[in-house]
Parts: sequence; C-alpha cells; structure tokens
Amino acid sequence: MNVTLVYQEAQSRQWARHIYDRIAKQAGKADVRATWWKISELSEPGVLAGAVSTAMRSQVVVVATIEPKGLPLPFYVWVNAWLPHRPAGTGTLVALIGATEARNGNSGGVEEYLRAAARQGSLEFLIRHHKLPAEKPIVPRKRVHPRPFASRLVLN
Repeated sequence: MNVTLVYQEAQSRQWARHIYDRIAKQAGKADVRATWWKISELSEPGVLAGAVSTAMRSQVVVVATIEPKGLPLPFYVWVNAWLPHRPAGTGTLVALIGATEARNGNSGGVEEYLRAAARQGSLEFLIRHHKLPAEKPIVPRKRVHPRPFASRLVLN
C-alpha cells in the first residue's frame, strides 16, 4: 500500500504520523510504503514533481495542517497536478485539520477545498479536526519612560 503524507509543520506531522502508524498496524508495516512531504517545500520544482508522482500512485493521501483557512499556492498546484491523473474511486483522502475554536457549519477553506477535491476524484474522504490552543490575545506591554535626568546635560 502506498501512502503519501503532506504536512505543514511539526505538530501536524505528528498527527500524520499517528495515521501512518494506524495504517501500518492494520496493513502490516512491511506492506506500507510511505512518502512524506512538507507543504512549504512544494514550491521547489523537484519536490513538487516527486510529491505529484507519489500522490498519483497512492491508495491513501493524508493532508495535515494547522491552518484551516488556506494554504500556500504550491499546495493547490500539487493537488491540481495529481488529482486528474488518478483512477477514479481508487483511494482515500484524509484531512487532518487544526481548529482553535468550536466548529460550526462553516469550518474553513482547506476543509471545503479537500472535500471538493475528493468528490472530484471520486475518493473516499475522511476528516479529523485537532483542537489547537486558543491564540493568546496580544496585551500591550506597559511602556516604561526613562526617568528624567537628575541634572542638566552639558555639551562642550
């Protein structure tokens, strides 16, 4: 079984690793071939070509991101390059998406995009949301004004 895993950073790589471990346990580690790609590196032509090639042949494509609203342009180029070249109905697209607040009906751009991509490619679509810590509000630091000079400064 071929598995392509695309992740954004260290935390989302851990989420993808957990999914990979579950797949390897069920299918047998010797029968699973995984390729890992960092989203920020998809802007490099050689990396993009390799990631497209592996996604075209993978039974499972995992996308893990902490950013629910949108990803860099090379990510979308990558999806649009491999999706039309897959045999219809022959795989699963797994989305692992971070969320800082309770989900409502409108989750975000990445989920909607991946759901539409799965539909277009006739792929099974699985999603898991991972709770991220809420962003801390930026509290302005109290500005400390220097003490006035005790004596007058004299320039010579």
